[in-house]
Amino acid sequence: MRFRPFYSSIKIKNKIFSISLLLLLIFCIIGMITYHYFTQLYEERIYQESADMLQLSSTVIDEELKKIENLTFQVSTDSLVQEYMETINERKLGFEDYKTKANLLERLLTFASSERYISSIQVIDRFGEKYTTGYDTKIENDAEKIRKLVYASQGSNTWSKIEGKNGISAARLIRRKENVSLANMGILIVSVDMNKFVDQTLDFSKNKNFIVTNGKEIYYQNKGNGLDVQELPDNVNDSGYKVVDFSGEDFLLTYKHSRFSKLTYFHLLPFSDITKQSQTIKRIMIICFLFMLTLTILLSRKAAENISKPLEELSARMKQVQEGDFEEQATVPEKYYNDEVGQLHVNFRSMLDKINQLIKENYTKQLIIKETEYKALQAQINPHFLYNTLDSINWLAKINQQEKISVMAEALGNMMRNIISKKAAMITIKEELEIVNNYVTIQKYRYENRLEFTLCDWEVFEDCQIPKLTIQPIVENAIQHGLEEMVTPCRVIVRFKRIDENLQIIVEDNGPGIEENKLEGIYKGEIRSKSSGIGLKNINERIKLMFGEEYGIMIESQVDIGTRVKILIPNMVG
Repeated sequence: MRFRPFYSSIKIKNKIFSISLLLLLIFCIIGMITYHYFTQLYEERIYQESADMLQLSSTVIDEELKKIENLTFQVSTDSLVQEYMETINERKLGFEDYKTKANLLERLLTFASSERYISSIQVIDRFGEKYTTGYDTKIENDAEKIRKLVYASQGSNTWSKIEGKNGISAARLIRRKENVSLANMGILIVSVDMNKFVDQTLDFSKNKNFIVTNGKEIYYQNKGNGLDVQELPDNVNDSGYKVVDFSGEDFLLTYKHSRFSKLTYFHLLPFSDITKQSQTIKRIMIICFLFMLTLTILLSRKAAENISKPLEELSARMKQVQEGDFEEQATVPEKYYNDEVGQLHVNFRSMLDKINQLIKENYTKQLIIKETEYKALQAQINPHFLYNTLDSINWLAKINQQEKISVMAEALGNMMRNIISKKAAMITIKEELEIVNNYVTIQKYRYENRLEFTLCDWEVFEDCQIPKLTIQPIVENAIQHGLEEMVTPCRVIVRFKRIDENLQIIVEDNGPGIEENKLEGIYKGEIRSKSSGIGLKNINERIKLMFGEEYGIMIESQVDIGTRVKILIPNMVG
């Protein structure tokens, strides 16, 4: 006994309603899984972007700090600064000492103006006297602390924090470079306003938490949101990120250690900023699901009823057509469903079979009609009488040494024999060209030097199949319409060309051309051929019936220039 699914007898409206709810549930589950997956990807991407941003920022700051170090070296080794410091350290009194100090301050101001974030440049001579210049000369550095640092560094640059200010200072000893004596001439201190430094070098918004530390000492922290950071990870020698808690709030902390100094850079991003968008999306998804659930319940029930009733009526109408208007119905498969869809399947299958049968019969009739017209044209000539007459003319001409008459009679006989004796609708291009050559031979004797005929590139396609009498009538039309209206020689060229999987045959002449308003009449068969009677319309319809609407004949013509007829057929080898 064949198993029947439990839903086979359920009404279609109940099926539609159940499937709608099931699909909504599946989409909801897929949506939640997708949301969870992409939320994780989004957060991971935020972590990585934050770390990459800090990596780029630290590189920029490192380069700027290196420029400051180079500036301290440049100032401490400047020839004028060395000369002024040597004069000042000699403690000469008078106008010369005053002028030297003024020149020193002016020289230092030149260096201080090189960057906007340099607050001041200060020089302390050997006797502790300070010389300060810049846009903020009120900055007080811890001279004693700096003195210890620079002496401990043995001449290299040292960094220190400016107490009470959001700034740092770079300091180094000024040593005499004359004769490489390296004698101590004083201390150089370059004060940097970190607010301007960060604004100039980085594109941080005001509320971003960017921190620069040296060990546990904070060199810089922007105060955009007033976050009080007391503890930061120490012994950081590389880069990375971690989640930390400050003031009861979670932050994503990314960090990067400087490549050439003891500085460490930190960036804090509140977790609320990261999850804000994902939480909004989650709320929107829940609202949308509730809305879709309500809408599905209301619409699916209504839609199911509206679909089921027309199906029942359609099934009844199709059954009436099946029983009354067609022949005996085709065999249909055994019913599997017992609802309206099953009846629709059976009835539609039967009707479709009958429609297909009618289409095939109509298509066959059209082919028979065309083939009958074609055969009726062939039957207009009695083949046996024609062969015997042409053969008698041929031998009579040979006896009387009339070579031209003999050749024309023989060519005409061969041409008619090829046309009439070959019963198949399809022949090879080689056989078609034999008919063409026999016809052209006759016409050359008729028109002599006024006709020039050329075949190009046909050997490759000689075994390809083509409908019989496709090329010859077109060549005949070209000669009849060209030579009769020309006094100059008429050139007819037949070429063959492969286009993808198709074959294109081109027949062109240099005749008087065809006016544009007459081309449509030729396609419709309103303008009759002067020659054999097998017009372009007949050839075009035969090709389309045999191969499809995409194949057939296309005519290109220009008045007083010539005509080109393109025949497109499938490239078939017999």
